[in-house]
Amino acid sequence: MSVACALALVGTPVLTSATTATASNRVPKPESVIGWAPCADYKLATYEQIAEYYRAIDKASDRMKLVEIGKTSEGRPQLMAIVSSEKNLKDANLKRYRETSVRLSQGDSLSESQAHDLAKNGKAIAWVDFGIHSTEVAGHQTAPQFAFDLVTSETPEARAIRDNVITLLVPNVNPDGGTKVAEWYKKNLGGPYQDAGYPELYQKYAGHDNNRDWYMFNLQETQNVGRQLFHEWIPQVMHNVHQTAVFPARISIPPYEDPLNPNINPQVVRGVNLVGDAMGQRLDREGKVGALARQSYDIWWNGGARTAPYYHNQIGILTETAHASATPRVYDPATFPKTFADGTSTSEPSVFYPSPWKGGEWHLSQSCDYIKSASWAMLRVASDDREGLLYGMAQMARDGARNGAGTTYVIPADQADFPTATKLVDKLRWNNIQVERAVNSFTVGKRTYPAGSYLVREAQPYRAAVLDLLNPQVYPDRRLYPGGPLEPPYDITGYTLSFQMGVAVDKLGQAVQASTVRVDSPTVPAGVVAGAPKYAYALDPRVNDSSAAVNSLLAAGDKVFHSSAEVTTRSGKLPAGTFLVTPRPGTEARVTALAAQYGLSIAAVDAKPAKVRELVAPRIGLYDGFNNYDEGWTRLTLDQFGFGYQKLTNASVRAGDLRAKFDTIVLPDATYNSMRNGRAAGSLPPEYTGGMTDAGVANLKAFVEAGGTVVTLNKAAELPIKAFDVPVKDVTEGVPDTSYNIPGSVLNLNVDASDPVAAGFGSTASAFVADGPAFEVEDGAQGVTVAATWPKTNLLKSGFLLGEDVIGGKAAVVTAKVGDGQVVMIGFKPQHRAQSHGTYRLLFNAMYLGGQR
Repeated sequence: MSVACALALVGTPVLTSATTATASNRVPKPESVIGWAPCADYKLATYEQIAEYYRAIDKASDRMKLVEIGKTSEGRPQLMAIVSSEKNLKDANLKRYRETSVRLSQGDSLSESQAHDLAKNGKAIAWVDFGIHSTEVAGHQTAPQFAFDLVTSETPEARAIRDNVITLLVPNVNPDGGTKVAEWYKKNLGGPYQDAGYPELYQKYAGHDNNRDWYMFNLQETQNVGRQLFHEWIPQVMHNVHQTAVFPARISIPPYEDPLNPNINPQVVRGVNLVGDAMGQRLDREGKVGALARQSYDIWWNGGARTAPYYHNQIGILTETAHASATPRVYDPATFPKTFADGTSTSEPSVFYPSPWKGGEWHLSQSCDYIKSASWAMLRVASDDREGLLYGMAQMARDGARNGAGTTYVIPADQADFPTATKLVDKLRWNNIQVERAVNSFTVGKRTYPAGSYLVREAQPYRAAVLDLLNPQVYPDRRLYPGGPLEPPYDITGYTLSFQMGVAVDKLGQAVQASTVRVDSPTVPAGVVAGAPKYAYALDPRVNDSSAAVNSLLAAGDKVFHSSAEVTTRSGKLPAGTFLVTPRPGTEARVTALAAQYGLSIAAVDAKPAKVRELVAPRIGLYDGFNNYDEGWTRLTLDQFGFGYQKLTNASVRAGDLRAKFDTIVLPDATYNSMRNGRAAGSLPPEYTGGMTDAGVANLKAFVEAGGTVVTLNKAAELPIKAFDVPVKDVTEGVPDTSYNIPGSVLNLNVDASDPVAAGFGSTASAFVADGPAFEVEDGAQGVTVAATWPKTNLLKSGFLLGEDVIGGKAAVVTAKVGDGQVVMIGFKPQHRAQSHGTYRLLFNAMYLGGQR
């Protein structure tokens, strides 16, 4: 990713706006283009219809410029509208205001007078996106009317906002899903499934989990939006629209709950509270009761569309509005819960719920009105406090540079899987974290770092992001009541990116002196092929991308072998699990090209090792019980590394004959009952209901007995434990959450690298865990091996852990023979949200077992 290229994106509108001012009455109303008034009952506009309307405004008014910010995962153009006064949108002015925002946000080197002058003469940049979750339909449907109102309104408030603020409107963060959900609703309107939820993943890979990618940038849509938020415009305030509110509230607004992540600048937190209070005040003044604060949502995790901005010194606002449906409904207050989760009354006024909603009829249009009011309130704050918000960005940038002056992080170039380390650098750059690359070797203390090592200085504008992604999280022990269960966090509690990716990062307590160059977009290391071998080319099993290269070679017809013992090469020794590619015509060219593509160091082996087995590309079946986020993230991981696979539906499992079609079947994270039973009959069209059934479970067992390999991720281990008679039990089963609770954390893991599933690992690793199983092998059990174990003490590496005594010393990764085949049970998600590169090889190695001959 080139920041220079990113800046060029916004310079060319998709359509040319009118060059002269157009009277507001020339702007068409949404219903004249879409066909009905936005947010009408029983109507949902597709993304294409909404985009057509935005194009119509752009054509009619010079108060809007429409730009394409990239393509979606399915190839749709993703649009962003820039709305402001005619004067502000003149090309030279717009460029200057954008550059002012960027300079102030990264203004750690600005003097006081420079910062004040820029802030005085700049314009606030505000962001409103109308929904990332496609089934939360009110936001998308609000987008046309809100754009019309902001462009055409002539109230003093609207004129002031257009004069003082440049507003970035994204009509839909997930256009693909917006169209799918609208078409699904239209198709089923008037029938028994009218109000059934969309049954599949509406985002190609992540579905509803697409709001969990904002420090990783795996998804195309996240990249499109992140480029605008963190590189190109860097707005001071942003509103990320969601549904639904904590029932029976009509909208959830800031202030949010504790805990507060201590890395976030206090100005950000104060700004969030200020905007939230302005939203609540406006809603009540307009008679829109039922706004609720300090419930459910905290300010801890770094990974959502409104939380990631906090670590870039931006005020991020999440609202959750009630009633995510175009179907009206009457809500009977007699059915309301008496209290919210924290015990606050749902019917009596309280400090953070001063105007309770009393129930009654509700329409989508009312939800849309609440979203509009909340967004106008945020824009009013941006307009009124324009100069203060801009100057505050420079202050926070200087805070980062001052407070981080004594710390440098070094990513050594001599670590085994340096290509993955380079991917970590790429993630840091997507976050606009400043990174340098050493031109020459340099020494700190007794350690000499080779040229090519990366340096991340903590002294930089977005220090909060550096701290949060490269250091452990220490989540506080918060209980619902003394001695009770853990207060549920909003999302995960520990996510340190270097730990998840398995990348060595040295934190040094000094400002390191080295000859460096600034990194824009990192490139893979130089690939090396150490000569033509007499026997085979050797690919290092410690490097994730060796699997990508192997998959490419297998697809080209090359012969690949797997060693089960250490391999001697011309360049030194490689561990068990080394991939050996025997040459044939064209192999050398392919190996050389792959070494350059992935940055691999490929060694030459002159004598065949004693212990090798041929590896053929396993025929992989990836189980999809419909709308399983973990299946989507698994699919993304397999696609990124070139594994071929077929989706395996419930109907296919029930049909049987699996061994004739597959060598390896992967069961993503899911409970036994959800896989066996599926969705209830009548809840959706028949093709989406029912699970694999007992017959399908029996077919899976027959598949393994006939020589197949089943790989289970996290809770999917319940299936073989309950149905395959494996001599393994889950020690966490039945343990209450007052004794065992891992709400998404990174744990230390002991690894036995002699086990084929753990090939390429050292003796320890870091694993992301979210309440997964832990295994105990029955005494005297035959045919069971353990590839990884939880340490007895010091399990927690980042986040929160309750239950060290429950899982300490227990197995984390187990392989059990079943007939002629095997089941590999991984007691966590080794491919968690396509983030945990450090444990990918457990999944890859397990899948390859099915292809060994």
